[in-house]
Parts: sequence; structure tokens; C-alpha cells
Amino acid sequence: MRFGYCLDLSFLFNGNPRGQEIFDGVLAAGYDYIKTQMTNLLSLSAAQYSDFKRQLADAGTPCRAGMMIFPYDMPLVGDQRNLHAIMEHARRVMPIAADQGCELLVFGHGGTRRAPEGSRRDTIRRQLIDILQLLDQLTASYSIKLAIEPLCAADTNFINSLPEAAALAAHCGLNTGTVFDLYHSAAEGQRPTDISLAQEKLFHLHVAHPRGRTVPADTDDDSCYKAFAKAIQQCGYNDKMSVEAGVPDGVGAARAVADSLRIIREFFG
Repeated sequence: MRFGYCLDLSFLFNGNPRGQEIFDGVLAAGYDYIKTQMTNLLSLSAAQYSDFKRQLADAGTPCRAGMMIFPYDMPLVGDQRNLHAIMEHARRVMPIAADQGCELLVFGHGGTRRAPEGSRRDTIRRQLIDILQLLDQLTASYSIKLAIEPLCAADTNFINSLPEAAALAAHCGLNTGTVFDLYHSAAEGQRPTDISLAQEKLFHLHVAHPRGRTVPADTDDDSCYKAFAKAIQQCGYNDKMSVEAGVPDGVGAARAVADSLRIIREFFG
């Protein structure tokens, strides 16, 4: 298993020192890779992009996975969506993802895939399938996999379970699969054993402590990690797991992200 950390690069634009602290801590901790927003990488200047790549190379922590393929203000479903603009944007993202060495892009986009009030579910589903089928072909041409992420109802009203995500992935090619996220599944009352419902389409894992969506820590009730580890072992998954979680305020970021890596290696390595 390879372990990564989902890094928010917003600090590069807003100068938030906490974001910089987390970034530095992750690179120093020795994670196998990072996962970050493609939209932010697309917005970097040439100098910023070069510096970002240099820092990852110096730390030996490549960007093997991506998220946020599309910006927050680009609707993917509903009457306002523009399929041509969506795919034009995706075609701008893919060379950057490939240049970073990404192996996987996660399709989350809870807000932009939210079904508008009064819309027909079958229409929204068809619109998403249209996008995903085009993305399947595009990502495959760059040897990058695509993984649909089920999200909790607080984040979106469409695709809230692993079977739903797998059913959409089944309409695409072999290049499209799913993500199992421990936090989102727990928020929906789902269990780690649900992995077995879509294990052939399981491309990625996210881990956080379900209570608070915080980085794994020694003070956690670890029963959730034990159940998750057992389910992973039973389904035979052995690829990438990303920490997608926040560092609590008042906690030293460098220590927290290093402890998180140690803990997930103990449970899932």
C-alpha cells in the first residue's frame, strides 16, 4: 500500500501560514505521494509551478493523484452546464496532471454535480454519464485513471454511496472506477464492508477519523481503522490510500501529519 496526503494549495494564493506549515510538514514526513487540486495547479504562474515541482522532487514526494478537476463555478449538471466548456477545461488539466506524474484523478465535485431543485434524477444521471464517458476516454489517453467519489448528503444530493458510484462507473470504460472514503461513508451510516459491493471498481481510498474529519491521531477511537483495515484486507485492495482530513487548530501541523502517516502505516501497511 502507498500512503498519500490530500494537500490544499490555497495558501499559495492567500498566504495562509497554516497551509504552508501543513505543506512543509507533509513533505518532511515522508509520505509516498501527495494528492492536490488540479484547478490550483492550473492557476499557478510558470515560476510558481516550477518551484512547486522542485519542492516535490527535493522531498521525493511526487503528486500521484489529483482532485478538483473543475472549478467551483462550473456546473456539471442542470440547464446551465456547458459540455463543450467542461471538456475544454478538462483538456487543459490533463497535460498538467500527466506532467506531475498523476496516476489517478478523483471525480468529487459535490457542489457542481448537485442536482438542481426540481430536476429529474434520470436527466442528471444521464448528464453525468455523458461527462464521465468523455473523461474516461480523455484520461485513458494520458494513462491516468478516473475515480468517482461518493460524498455525504451534506456535500451533495447525488451519488452518496459506493454502489451508486460503481453503477455510474459501469457505464464507462475500464479506466473509470470509484473511491471509498471512510468519513463520507460513516456520515451516511455506511460500513467499511461495503467495499465488497464494488471491489472490482475500487481505485482509491480516503481515510480520516469520522468524528471531525481530522487526521488520524493516537487519541482516536481506533475501532473505525480496525474495521476499515479488515475490509480492505478481505477485498484484496493494495494500491493508494490518501489522508483527506484537517489538522485541528492548536495542534502542531508537522507533528500531526507525521503521526498520521505512522498510524495509517501501522493499521493499513
